[in-house]
Amino acid sequence: MFLRRRPLYAYGLSKGTNCIVLLGISLTLSGCAMRVGHKTITRDRFDYAGALSRSWKEQMLLNMVKLRYMDPPVFLDVAQMIAQYTLEGSASINAIDWAGVSAGSAGGAAGRWAESPTITYNPMTGEKFIKSLMQPVPPVALLSLVQAGWPVDGVFALGVRSVNGLHATSNIALLRHASDTNFLRLLGLLRELQLTDVFGLRVEEKEGVAGGILVFRSGLVSQEMTTKAQEVRKLLHLSPDASEFKIVFGAVPRDGTEIAFQTRSMFEILAEAAMGVEIPASDLNEGRATKTPAQGPTAGGTSTFLVQVRSSSGKPPAGDAFTAVHYRSHWFWVPDRDLPSKRGLGFLLVLFNLAESGTTASPPILTISKP
Repeated sequence: MFLRRRPLYAYGLSKGTNCIVLLGISLTLSGCAMRVGHKTITRDRFDYAGALSRSWKEQMLLNMVKLRYMDPPVFLDVAQMIAQYTLEGSASINAIDWAGVSAGSAGGAAGRWAESPTITYNPMTGEKFIKSLMQPVPPVALLSLVQAGWPVDGVFALGVRSVNGLHATSNIALLRHASDTNFLRLLGLLRELQLTDVFGLRVEEKEGVAGGILVFRSGLVSQEMTTKAQEVRKLLHLSPDASEFKIVFGAVPRDGTEIAFQTRSMFEILAEAAMGVEIPASDLNEGRATKTPAQGPTAGGTSTFLVQVRSSSGKPPAGDAFTAVHYRSHWFWVPDRDLPSKRGLGFLLVLFNLAESGTTASPPILTISKP
C-alpha cells in the first residue's frame, strides 16, 4: 500500500508538531520487537522427538531387511540437535515534502524469518560397534526387562542361547538348530510364574560389576505355583532347598545355586528377528536373499516370529504401516494393526539401547552467536 505524502499542517498541525510526530513514529517502529523463542519450544520439541522416533524405527527395520540380503547393518546415532532461529524486522519513513509535493511512498517495512538447524551424527564404528553389536547382552539386562514386565518367554526365546544346558531355537544358517523340548517347557513355566509374581530379580553390584540374584518367593504362593516352581528347579538342576540363585554368564553352572546363561549378541538377535522379514519371491528364486527356515513349535505353541515384516512392490497405503522402508525397489513394512510385531520392534529398540555400552564419541562443541 502506498500513501501520498501530505504535509501534516494540512491536517491542522504545525511544522514543529510535524517533526515531533515523525520522531515518535520512528521511535515506535524501531522499538517494536517480537519475542518468539519460547513459542517454538512446544512445536519443535514434539516435531524433533517425532522425527527421531520415526528414524529409529526405520533404521532398525532397514537393518533387519539388509541382513536378509547379506548386507552389513549400519547404525548412525544422532549425537546433537540444535535449532537456531532468526527474526529480523525493519521499517522506514521518508521525509515529507513541506511544500506538499508527492514524491513516492511515505514508508516501508521489511522482515525476515530463518530457521537454521544443526544436527550432528555419529556412526557406530570401532570399539562402540564391537561392544554394542558383537558382545553378548548381559544376562542382568535381559532379566531387568523381565522384571519391568516384558514377557519372559519372549525375552528368553530371542535373547538367550542356553540356560543351564537347555538350548533355544536358532534360525541363523550357521547356528541353526531346534529348541530342546525342556527349554520350551521352561519358558512356559517361567511365564506362568511371572504372571503370578512368584520370582523376582535383585541386582547387586560388586567391584563395579552388576550381578543378579533370582529369588523364588515363598509364603502366599498357591500349591499349584509351588509345584511349577519346583519343576523349574528340576529342569535347571537347581538345589531344591535354596531360594536365591546367582545369575552368571557361561555354559555350565558351578553348583546348584547358579543359573548360567549364554546370551546372544545384538547382532545375532537382529539376525534372528530378521527371519520374520517377507522377502519377494523373485529375490528368493534368484538367490539374492536368505530363505526363511521352517519354524518349529514355540513356548506358546505358535509359530510366529518376533516381528512380521510385509513386503510389496508399491508403497503401503497411508495409515496401514507402523513403519516402512524402501530397499531394492521394494517396500518393507510392519502393519499398524499387528500389535505383536509392533511390540516386538519396540523390544528390539529397548534392547539395543541396553546393549549400547560402548564409549560414545563426544560431539563437536558448537558456538551459536546471538543474532
